[in-house]
Formats: sequence, C-alpha cells, structure tokens
Amino acid sequence: MRLEDRTVSRRHASLEPGPNTLRFRDLGSTNGSAVNGLDVFDARLRGGEMITVGDTTLRVEAGEASQVVEAPVNRFGTFVGASPQVRALYPLCARLAATEIPLVIEGETGTGKEVLAESIHGGSARAGQNMVVFDCTTVPPNLAEGLLFGYEKGAFTGATEQRAGYFEQAHGGTLFIDEIGDLEVGLQAKLLRAIERGQVRRLGASRWLQFDVRIIAATRRDLDAQVSRGLFRDDLYYRLAVGRIELPPLRRREGDIRLLGTHFWQILGGEPEQPSADFLAMLETRTWPGNVRELKNYVARRIALGDLHEGFDGTSGQEDTCEGDVFSDVLQRDLPFPVARRMVLEAFEVRYVERVLERFDGHVGNAAKASGIGRRYFQMVRGRTTR
Repeated sequence: MRLEDRTVSRRHASLEPGPNTLRFRDLGSTNGSAVNGLDVFDARLRGGEMITVGDTTLRVEAGEASQVVEAPVNRFGTFVGASPQVRALYPLCARLAATEIPLVIEGETGTGKEVLAESIHGGSARAGQNMVVFDCTTVPPNLAEGLLFGYEKGAFTGATEQRAGYFEQAHGGTLFIDEIGDLEVGLQAKLLRAIERGQVRRLGASRWLQFDVRIIAATRRDLDAQVSRGLFRDDLYYRLAVGRIELPPLRRREGDIRLLGTHFWQILGGEPEQPSADFLAMLETRTWPGNVRELKNYVARRIALGDLHEGFDGTSGQEDTCEGDVFSDVLQRDLPFPVARRMVLEAFEVRYVERVLERFDGHVGNAAKASGIGRRYFQMVRGRTTR
C-alpha cells in the first residue's frame, strides 16, 4: 500500500491476514505506529481499530470472509514448502511469473531465493530461454562491469578475446542478479542506465546493443536501510522493486522442516525406509540459522556418512575414527577454523555433486531440478574439481 505521506517510512509496517484476524507489525519505522492511540510494535486486529502511521490514519473493517484460494500442492516449481507462511506466497508467485515486471526477492541466506527465481522463470513465458545468474558476492568489483556488459578484445589488460556480457547472454530470458545489495555503488548507476535504455555497450566498443531481458534480483540485506544510508541508489531500488517477495526464514515456516527433511532424504538417495520419526523430530529441535541450505547439507551429510555424521556434529567423539577420510586429514593439520571449514565444505560439495550427477547420468538440468539448487552450483563445483 503506497502512501503519499512523507512522515511514513519507506517500509513502515506489514499487514498479514490470518483466520479472523489481521496481524499488524511495525517494521522499525522512524515515527512508529499506533492502534487506537496506543503505540504498538506487533498487534492482532479483529476489525474496528484505527491504525495511525505517520500523519495517516487507516480504519480496519471486518467484512465477509473472502474465499482464499490456496495452492493445491506443497511446492511452486522446484521450491518446496507447505507452511501457511509459504503457501500464502504461491498465488503471488504465479501472478508474478505471468508478468514481465522486475522483481526483488528478499530473505536470509539459504532461504531458497535462487530456487524461487528459477521457479518463477520456469513458470513464465520466457521458460524456454536462458536464465543467467550474476552473483554480486563472487565477482571482484573491477571485473563486474565486464561480466555484466561484455567487452571487446584488447579492452583492458587480460581481455584476450571478445566476450558477450550477461545481458546479452540472457537476451529473451531472465537475468538473475543475486545479492544485489552488495553491488558497488558506481556500478549501480550503470546498471540502472542499462535497464532503463534496454541497451548495453561492451567495454571497448562504440556500438550499443539492444536486449530483451527480465530482471529478477535477490538480496539478504535490508535494501530500505541500504537506501537510507546511501549504500544503494533509490532510483535503482524503485526500478527493480516493482514486484517484491519476502521469503520467511525456515524457523518461521511451520511444519516445513519435517517436510523438507523428508524431501531431501528422498531426492538425495537415502534408504527407502528412512528417515526415521526420531531423526525428523530431531531436525525440528534445531533453529537452522543457515535455513534450507543448512538443513539440506545436514541431511546429505547424514546419508553420506551414516552414524559417523554425528561425530562432525559435536555429538560424539568419532571424529578421528575414519583414517584417511578428508575430515580426519583436515583435523590433523591444525588449520585455522575458516580454512578447515572451507576445505571440508568443498570436499562435501564435490562428493555431493558427483553423487547427484551419477544418479542422473551427468544431466546437470535434471540433477539441479531434483536437488533443488541452481544449475550454476553444479557448474561451479565441477569447475573446482578440474582446476
């Protein structure tokens, strides 16, 4: 709901419908919110209340219950979830998939933003075309412009050949810009200009190239706060956030931990009679700060290592019982924690990717679809094994 009231914050509050109630939450606004004259942060409304935000007053009316059409399945494309918090998003996702408008997907790390973006692309009229991924966190700022817009041979030191940029590669399809909140401010202006003109010019070239691309961006950051601090351009923000989806963290998705635990067990090749009820119950006792990605890695590790898996979870003393295993090798080298963790994770990722690709005869598309992670993840991990 857009208000022409300068005393209202950019994202002032949220309204979340529930059974016979409307949940009102202030989102850390500058001037605060009130219900019936009382300052509130979080309230459940039943109708007849007066909400004050800034200099604006809104009245809540309880009317006849409208028929809510819920998704008949527990997924949208390859994005899996059956909690009320996620199911409420599926009709919006379907409507957004049918449009061409730019979209921003927000959520904590590991909530499945790229998987949802792929599902929206897959449900759109562009499904038969490429979805190209540009990850702002993995590309050095000095290389980002060349990768986005392309470059001519000799445009800079090291440009030994001509290269089409991501906009050109995504022509006719979707360009997914991951973690756009990390994009360097100077490049934000060039990105905005390209989007508004529908044209790019390769570094070292004089000719402009037209492109037809839908933009889907994702971020773990609060873009409103980034804009307020001058770290993200407000004009680019408004250009991209025409559509907006906020993915809830796994800890707020009621019942989805058990559902996803079972789903990952099945697609990752776990024993048919598993997972046990005790294992699923144990999963539900954890907070999963790494969200769906952390849960998936945990289940994959359990399948790959069996009982030994507990030793790397801090629940038993079996760390050193597997002589020659990568875990033991890393532990015996007394490396700094960040280095050791990266080495173990990379070894696990390679083993995991090899196993899933083997199940699908090396077909990256099918493997990515079944495992619920992006195609580029398989390409990235495979690239590490050939270095």
